[in-house]
Amino acid sequence: SQKVCFCFHFRSLTLPYINIGLIMLLHLDRYFEAVEQFTSAIQVDPLDTRPYLCRAQAYHKIHKLKESLNDVTRAIHLQPNSPHLCLIRGQYLLDMKNYELASFCIRQVAEMGQGSFECSVVQEALVHSFCHNHNKAIECALVVTKTQPEPSTFVLLGKIQMKAKKYKDAVASFKQALRLLMGNEKAVPCTFEAAEMYYFMGRCYMEQVSLIEACDAFSTAVKLYPRYADAFYERGLCRMQLQQEKCILDFNKVLAISPKHFQAYLSRAAFFGSKGRYSKAIMNCTEAIKIHHRSVRAHLYRGALKIYNKTYKNAIEDLNKTINLDNICTLAYYNRGVCYHQMKDYKNALKDYGITLLLEPNKDIVLKVLVNRALIYAELDQHANSLEDFREASLSKPKDSQLFQALGICYHRLQKYEEAVKSFSTVLKLNPFSLDGYIGRGNSYMEYGHQAGSRQAQKDFLKAIRLNPLCIKARLCLGYNLQGLGKFQKAWQQFSVAIHIDPKCHIAYDGRAIVCLQMSDTFAALQDINSALKVTTTAELLTNRGIINQFMGYLSCAMKDYQQAITVDPAYALAYFNAANIYFLNRQFSQAKDYYSKTLTLDAKNESAFLNRGITNTLLKDFEEAKADFEKAVCLSPFSAAIYYNKANLYNTLKQYEQAEEDISKALAIQPYDPLMYKLRADIRGKLGFFKEAIADYKKAINIQELIFTG
Repeated sequence: SQKVCFCFHFRSLTLPYINIGLIMLLHLDRYFEAVEQFTSAIQVDPLDTRPYLCRAQAYHKIHKLKESLNDVTRAIHLQPNSPHLCLIRGQYLLDMKNYELASFCIRQVAEMGQGSFECSVVQEALVHSFCHNHNKAIECALVVTKTQPEPSTFVLLGKIQMKAKKYKDAVASFKQALRLLMGNEKAVPCTFEAAEMYYFMGRCYMEQVSLIEACDAFSTAVKLYPRYADAFYERGLCRMQLQQEKCILDFNKVLAISPKHFQAYLSRAAFFGSKGRYSKAIMNCTEAIKIHHRSVRAHLYRGALKIYNKTYKNAIEDLNKTINLDNICTLAYYNRGVCYHQMKDYKNALKDYGITLLLEPNKDIVLKVLVNRALIYAELDQHANSLEDFREASLSKPKDSQLFQALGICYHRLQKYEEAVKSFSTVLKLNPFSLDGYIGRGNSYMEYGHQAGSRQAQKDFLKAIRLNPLCIKARLCLGYNLQGLGKFQKAWQQFSVAIHIDPKCHIAYDGRAIVCLQMSDTFAALQDINSALKVTTTAELLTNRGIINQFMGYLSCAMKDYQQAITVDPAYALAYFNAANIYFLNRQFSQAKDYYSKTLTLDAKNESAFLNRGITNTLLKDFEEAKADFEKAVCLSPFSAAIYYNKANLYNTLKQYEQAEEDISKALAIQPYDPLMYKLRADIRGKLGFFKEAIADYKKAINIQELIFTG
C-alpha cells in the first residue's frame, strides 16, 4: 500500500494533530493512536481533505478497509477533481475485492483528461492501459523510456505492448531492458529482475505460437532464478503443446516451489487426462478444489473426467456444484446431459440439452447437442423429433455424410422411403465408398413394394459387396432381397457365404433357416435355427424354431419354444400370437383368446390377431366382441379378403343375411377366384331367396375347383 506523507509550509489549526498522527503512523507503528489524532484534526476542520487521507491510511494499516474507503470517499467529495484521490479509492476497492467499482474508479481517472493528472506519467500510462487506450498508454510509456532509460521503464513499456497484443514490439522492449540491465557485463545477472524479463519474452513467443523459442526463454528464466514457479509452469504448458511428456516434471517443480499453485494442479490433471489416467487426473482436480473450493473450472473439469472414468453419478454431483456456482455455464449443462444420456435417464438428459441450446453456446456444442438429442429421440422411437434435430445438424455440416446417413435412417423408420433414398444418395455423393450408404438405400428401395424397387435394391447390395466382399450386412440384405424375389437357391447361397465369413452370425443362420423352410426342407431349417440358438438365445429365434416345429407337426415342441420365447422376452408379441394359434388348433379357445388379447396389448396394429380373436369369439359365441374385432381388423387392413369372409360368416351365423351378402361380395371383389367364398355367397343368397344367383355362384365354385384339380 502507498504511504501518504505531507509536508506543510503554512500554519493551520489542524497541522499539529496531523503531524503527530503521521509520526505515529509512519515511524512508531502506533496506528490506533494515529487514528485518534487524525480524528481530532477532522473535528477542528471538517473541510480539510488532509486528515481524511491520513486517517484512511491508518485504517488501512489495521485492516479496517470499509472505514478507510469511507474517508477517501469523503476526501473526494471535498476535492472531486483529484485523480490521485480516485486512484487511492480504486486501490482500497481492489483490496476489498470489489473489482467492478475499482475498475470504475480507474476509468474515471482516465476520463478526467491528460491535463488533470496529478500523478506520474507512469501512473498515467497504467491508467490508459487499464482502460484499453493502448496507443495513449504506449505514448506515455515511450516518453518515460526517453526521460528515464532504465530497465524498469522498458519492462513497463513491454507489458503495455503485450496488453495491446503487439508482441514483437514487446520482445524488442524486453531485450532492450536486458541490455540496459547487463550494462558493460557480458553475462546476464542471476537476478529475479532478469529472469522476469525472459519470462515475459516467453509469454510473447507463446502468443505468437513460437513454442520452441518460448520454451528456451522460460528455461533461461528458471536458470537465472531457480525458484521461479510461474516460469516453470509456463514452460510446462509450452512442452504440453509440443507433446513432450517431460512437461509433467515442470508442473511437479511448480508444486514443489509453491504447493498451492492452483493452475499447476489443473494443468497436471489435463496432462493425466490426455493420457487416459483419469483417476490420477481426478485426484489433481480434487487438490485444486481444496485450494479454490468455489472454482467453476475445477469442478467442471473433474466432472468431465469422471464421465471418461464412467462414474456418471459422481460426475453429476460435480456438475451440479458447477451449475450452483455458475448457473449459465453451458458446458456444465451439456456434460450433465451426457451423464444422464449414458445412464439412460432420457427425461433429464433432454432437459439439460434443451437448456444448453437456450444458452446459445458455440456452433460445435450446438452440433453435438443436436446429434445427442436426436439419438435420444431415436431410442424413444420419436423419429420425427430425431429427424428434425439431424436435419438442423446437417445444415451446420452439409458435407458430413454420417449426418445424412442418420437422416436416411429416420426417414426409413418414418416410412418416408423416397426421402430416405434421397438422403442415402446424398451420402453416396459425399462418400462414394460408403457401404452403409448403399445398404441403407437398398433397404429403402426394398420398401417400395414392387419388383423394380427390389431390383434397384439388389444393385445397391451388389455394389456394397463389390466394395467389400466380406461385408456380412450387405450379403444378408442381398439374401433377403433374393428371398423376396422368390430366388431361394441364390438367397441360400448368400446366407451360406455370410456364415462362412462369420460362423457366429446368428442372423445368417436364421435367414437360411427361413429359406430352407420355404423350399420345404424343414430338417435343414431346424438344423440352422438350432445353430443360431447355440450362438445366442433370443425370443425371435425361439419363435422361429417354434414355427418350424409347427410346420413339421410337432405342436408340443412348438408350444415349448413359444413359451420359452415369452420367458426370454415377455414383450415379444409374435410369441403370444403363435402360441394362441396352437391353442386355437387344439380347440382351447379360451386360452387362445387370452393370448390373442396379450398380443394386441403389445402390438395394437396386428390385424391378424384381431381377425383370429374375432374367429375365436365367434366360436365362443361372443358375437358382439367378434363384430368389434372384425371391424378393427377391417380398419387396419381394408383390402384383406379373409377378414370380409370371416365377417360374412359371422353375420350368416347371426342370420343377418343382407350384411353377410355385402361382406362376402367385398371379399370376392378382392379375391375373385376362391371357390369357398363363392359357395358361402351361394348359401347366403339361397337363404335370401336369390336362387338364380345362388345357382350361378355354386357353378362358379365347381368350375374353379375343377380348374384347381386339373392344374
